Amino acid sequence: MQDRRALSLKAHQSESYLPIGGKLPPQSPGVGTRPCPNSPVFRTGSEPTLSPAVVRRVSSDARAGGALRGSDSQLCPKPPPKPCKAPMLKAPRSPSTWLNSEANYCELNPALAAGCDGAARPPFCAQDSYVDLLTAKQNGGPAARNSDTSYLILDDDDGAKPWEPLPTQRDKGQEDEGTFVTPLLETASSFKPNDLESKLLPPENKPLETAMLKRAKELFTNNDPKVIAQHMLSMDCKVARILEVSEEMRKNMGMSSGLELITLPYGHQLRLDIIERHNTMAIGIAVDILGCTGTLEDRAATLNRIIQVAVELKDSMGDLYSFSAIMKALEMPQITRLEKTWTALRHQYTQTAILYEKQLKPFSKILHEGRESTCVPPNNISVPLLMPLVTLMEREAVTFEGTDMWEKNDESCEIMLNHLATARLMAEAADSYRMNAERILAGFQPDEEMSEIFKTEFQMRLLWGSKGAQVNQTERYEKFNQILTALSRKLEPPPIKQAEL
Repeated sequence: MQDRRALSLKAHQSESYLPIGGKLPPQSPGVGTRPCPNSPVFRTGSEPTLSPAVVRRVSSDARAGGALRGSDSQLCPKPPPKPCKAPMLKAPRSPSTWLNSEANYCELNPALAAGCDGAARPPFCAQDSYVDLLTAKQNGGPAARNSDTSYLILDDDDGAKPWEPLPTQRDKGQEDEGTFVTPLLETASSFKPNDLESKLLPPENKPLETAMLKRAKELFTNNDPKVIAQHMLSMDCKVARILEVSEEMRKNMGMSSGLELITLPYGHQLRLDIIERHNTMAIGIAVDILGCTGTLEDRAATLNRIIQVAVELKDSMGDLYSFSAIMKALEMPQITRLEKTWTALRHQYTQTAILYEKQLKPFSKILHEGRESTCVPPNNISVPLLMPLVTLMEREAVTFEGTDMWEKNDESCEIMLNHLATARLMAEAADSYRMNAERILAGFQPDEEMSEIFKTEFQMRLLWGSKGAQVNQTERYEKFNQILTALSRKLEPPPIKQAEL
């Protein structure tokens, strides 16, 4: 009784000096794994919940009447942790719940999720895909469930939902700012080559028609490099949904910029379109060089103009997307093997050749290593480098023979993580890229024909014809790779080996 009265006097004090009634018997090995018996000591202190809930082991040499110190981890038993009072300070989930990459996008209503405690929130399930749920919802039927996972927003329950407006509001057509609209899952490409209304192309055309190639080359050659770069930037902003995004498109995407959409699971189709435009543009630039069947000086002049456009895209426009497409074309094996053409460039346009070797190539290498933040101020970029991210997200399998620059590097894992970190920052700064593009294109008056030749649909029709533009991407690229090889060898035949003489 005296001990208890003494304890009641010290109840308001910290648990660091709680007395014990007597000496505890020594424990044998393995006893520490079993929970300790209940202690007669009543605690009023608050145990921090930051440390893991492990079983405390009592020292065998504790003396009667001694004081237990909380810093020695000798308090027994360990009470259960109190529930967190602040919803934003919850303990992180187990890493096992993040094994599925799509689990990151399951909680679509942060306001509702914050109001629920950790025990009431539905668990993540790696088997349920957000894209599958969107597909099932658009087909008019409930989504197939492999578990009891609740995706909150996507469940069509008859019960009232706090994020939906009242029926009277819906009848009156009033929109609640907090209303969640299910994003539209796009299944078809935004590029429709055969629906293109063109002033340069007939309704049906064959691939690589000479007259069309000549006209496109004239438009490219007779205009200032900065004007060409402005047209390319304007078209890139439309394709990537940075500028000219309608309100309907924003509702369908569930956000205001395509730079956010490409980082999400249901941005699959937009990522495919970005890959399509990038590859088509690179092939078109290679055809522009290899199609010069005239003199060597003509090819050197074309190469000079293309490098000047790349400089404008890098310095004036901040369009790293089109810049990477031009650099991809110039680094194709069919272009790099043209030794006579590059020699003529060094003789006739020495400054351009030095600029390409000393600035553009090292800068391109830095970009593909994920280190653009070290050399490019963010306020100068209008369209960031998109290809590493979309390539990583759309790759179906791991390829041991890497086709990308970072896969041929000893620091490939670190480079890949750099690209993923850059993608996260890119989505957060989507509005900054939009404002930069608006500032750069302020007062720009596009030419109708020039804008048309930089449309992806026009380039697809020009390269593959009205029929070939509908063929599968992989098949189109493989066939055209063979065409580029044939054109390159026709311009500069490979040297004949002595054994063949």
